[in-house]
Amino acid sequence: MGGRADKVLRGGVIAVLGLLVGAGRVYAQSSYPATVTSVVDGDTIRTQLVADGREVTIRLIGIDTPKTRAPVECGGGEATDAMESLVLGQSVNLVSDPTQGALDRYGRSLFYVDRTDGLDVGLEMTWRGWSTAYVYDTEFERYPTYLDAEADTEARRAGAWLDCAGDCHRSARDERIERTDSAKKFVAFYYYRLSRDQYRRAWSMLSPRRDAQLRPFRRWKAGYRGSLRVRVAASVARLAGQRAIVRVRLRARDRDACMRRGVTQRFRGSVTLVPRGDLWAILKFSIRKTAGTTPRTSKSQCHKPPPPPPPPNNDDGDSRNCQGYNPCITPGPDVDCAGGSGNGPRYRSGPIYVSGYDPYDLDSDGNGVACQDGQARRGQQEQWARQLLRGRAPVAWAGRGEHSVPACLSEADRLGSAVH
Repeated sequence: MGGRADKVLRGGVIAVLGLLVGAGRVYAQSSYPATVTSVVDGDTIRTQLVADGREVTIRLIGIDTPKTRAPVECGGGEATDAMESLVLGQSVNLVSDPTQGALDRYGRSLFYVDRTDGLDVGLEMTWRGWSTAYVYDTEFERYPTYLDAEADTEARRAGAWLDCAGDCHRSARDERIERTDSAKKFVAFYYYRLSRDQYRRAWSMLSPRRDAQLRPFRRWKAGYRGSLRVRVAASVARLAGQRAIVRVRLRARDRDACMRRGVTQRFRGSVTLVPRGDLWAILKFSIRKTAGTTPRTSKSQCHKPPPPPPPPNNDDGDSRNCQGYNPCITPGPDVDCAGGSGNGPRYRSGPIYVSGYDPYDLDSDGNGVACQDGQARRGQQEQWARQLLRGRAPVAWAGRGEHSVPACLSEADRLGSAVH
């Protein structure tokens, strides 16, 4: 019995307040004034009894909150802050429950905590969403009231029901992973809906603030009319308080008014999300283009082909057969370069551009240009040489000054040149 008495004394209840305890059970409901000196976490506080100033650690009956010690659980810090805002430094009444023990397994005294204004602190924590109704062994007296408050809080998606999906005992790390994953999936789903032309559904994923900035809906929708597909190539998310910032790399395929196939563009930036119920809403886009061709939305932006070249200048008025000459030379009597020694009867001034077959042998040097300056005389010499070459016989040629040619062309024929 001595050991049991020592354990009760460590709880600071029987020795100070004269509670009747047997087998760890309180047999009568009692209330004891105290002042809250510190908050351990969302369901544990330290108090100073008004009767003798003794310090007593209190574990609130009927609630369970996320823990703040490693591993920190989802909502642990928020639950602690909520408890501090309710009781820290205030006068309270510690109310026992005959259905519950005096101490828990850690030696903490078990009480309801009611403020002097009548507020049930445990019930208020449950209503705010930072605790759940908790039964250790047998139901406590206020259990039905706490259970109703929990159901109401779940329906309102308050506190941990919003931030932790009602699971207060997830670690903070698990919570961050789950929230960042959901943020990345939300952004990917937004662009998926745009690619499927589900504009109304994509519009519904915007926050009211962003919705107001982009109105009217018709103008926003028109901006995506040329889009064939938008895909999130990569994404990374981080949490900033209640918000999520998702950095994305996008690959877009858009229609081009001047091409049958689409054009590809690449973008990079961030999408800021805010909570909305148990999902997200898009608050802000910060996207910039990094690569790709800008699509043309109108035929007026297409490159026009260069105009066709003007028709050749045909002195004879016949453009049906120019024989590869430009300006045009139509079929007919022999043609020579004007100013030369040729005997015509037709003459042309240069330059004349020759392509392909040269029926009148105007392009003597084969460079594609005939009747250049000084070429007329050389053209006549070559014509004589070719005529002699066809005969393959020595010819005695009377010198004509600068127009003289060799007397024998056999050597010229061998070398492949008509003139030495």
